[in-house]
Amino acid sequence: MSTASVAADRLTPRPRKLALERVAAWSTEAWCSIAVVVLFIGITCLWLSLDRSIPVFDAGLHLALTFDVYQYLGAGHIGQALTLSYPYPPFSYLVGSLGILIGGMGVDQPIIAENLVFVPLLALGCYNVGRIAFGPLTGLLAVVIALGSPLITAQFHVFMTDAPETAMVAVSVWLLLASERFSRPGISAAAGVAVGLGMNTKEPFGFFVAGVILVMLVRGGWRSWRGLLAFAIPALIVILPWYVSQLSHVGTLAEGAALASGRGFEGIPGVAPARFSGANFTWYFWNIINAQLFAPLFAFSLVGGIWTIFSLARKRPSSPVAWELIVGAVVSWIALTETFLHDTRYGMPLLLYLAVFGSCWIERLARRPRLIAAAVLVVIAIANTLTTSFGVGRVLAITLPGAHSQPIQRPGLVTLFSNGGFLVAGPKRDGDIPGLLQILRREGTQLMAWVEIGNNEPAFETAFFSEAGLTALTVAAGMRSGHELPLTEGTTAILGNGPILSGEPPPCVRLEDGSGVWIKLGEALPALKVGPGVWILARTPHPQPVQDYCPFHHPQFYSLSAR
Repeated sequence: MSTASVAADRLTPRPRKLALERVAAWSTEAWCSIAVVVLFIGITCLWLSLDRSIPVFDAGLHLALTFDVYQYLGAGHIGQALTLSYPYPPFSYLVGSLGILIGGMGVDQPIIAENLVFVPLLALGCYNVGRIAFGPLTGLLAVVIALGSPLITAQFHVFMTDAPETAMVAVSVWLLLASERFSRPGISAAAGVAVGLGMNTKEPFGFFVAGVILVMLVRGGWRSWRGLLAFAIPALIVILPWYVSQLSHVGTLAEGAALASGRGFEGIPGVAPARFSGANFTWYFWNIINAQLFAPLFAFSLVGGIWTIFSLARKRPSSPVAWELIVGAVVSWIALTETFLHDTRYGMPLLLYLAVFGSCWIERLARRPRLIAAAVLVVIAIANTLTTSFGVGRVLAITLPGAHSQPIQRPGLVTLFSNGGFLVAGPKRDGDIPGLLQILRREGTQLMAWVEIGNNEPAFETAFFSEAGLTALTVAAGMRSGHELPLTEGTTAILGNGPILSGEPPPCVRLEDGSGVWIKLGEALPALKVGPGVWILARTPHPQPVQDYCPFHHPQFYSLSAR
């Protein structure tokens, strides 16, 4: 071979071959983790294809906010899109907007985008934290626990900010640990970007990484000033724009979080127990058992957490980063406990620590016990996912002596399995309100507004007929929506919800709570009393007498005779 050919061979780029070699070198555990992620996202897509219910409460609110951000971006109002403050930072909504940009306006597109971005990030963080701390099997089983959490499963079926926050905690802690106490400036910079994006996902994000950063600094990270600068500068660049622009709003939130608890919260018992009470200190303990993991998965986490603490007490740490993980978890729990308002979702970012502790001890077992423990863990995670996603099975729980009936964390109740979920469980047809609104839009409906009729009626918002959810569905169907929008002249329609009574015209659709939804068309509809809350639909001007109408009925205009 000539000298020229040898030189040419040396100069020939080989990036594709090197990349393929790196992929081929991934461990079996890494490939299995990828398979778990693909399966999880596939279940979400299947769930969305089957569900036609109205998004409830916050799920509807966050979906509507995503539509707002998308419309701001489309209109060129970049500042408004990036400083959305009702009351959350914009990162999750930007991801949802990307889904709408690619897939078009609709309910499913933002949720699928959220899954495609944040589910891999959650798995990536859990896998790599487990791998760095204990080994690749711990990483894989941490992914199984995280995606087998019934709460994470339900939250990735709707558009919310807590699951993305959980994912950003996982990937941020991974990059922080990988920076080796800020001694690697490049990875430290990546950790800074991740922390910045996490803070732009939800304000309490900092609670869940503060302990890890503190231990890294104490254990020598403060000496690596180059890495510290590489971490801090990108983090501040990403964090500051939103937080400076919303300084008064953030200050109000911080003041509210620091208030002494114990005053109760607007008639909802248990969400703000007295600060130094047993109910306060154990609130998230019961929340994890009854909502986030259920007792079987929590038992795995409890074993691993106790084992890690004992290893530190004996000065024989089970991992080089055992202190970072234990202090990170404890600081997170203290910060959550000391905030005024507790909620089922607020403890979700603890999932990284629970997942790693739940799997780390399995890797240290002998071969046969290790295989048995891993198999049991996988079976539990699959059962959680199927029961939460499709509503199969039933609730299986143990009630301990002295149990309380608090509606949220349910102290004294030990949930083993449940076919329910937080905000959503199995997919519901629920009358197909999204399809109903799409038909009304095609028939000429332009805008919707909700009003309350009568002075002594109950609140409009219900779990099955939610103002926030109807707002999101209205925008998704291509209509304008707002509170008491001005109505155009001509025919209007009322979409009303209420109990189904004998002697009254049948509803257009029936919801799963047993109530009905009616549509009445006519000219003088605001005077009609259809229910505690109604939606007024402005349609193309075709004046006509008041009639019951339903596009799903034959005939579409009907009365009692149409029963």
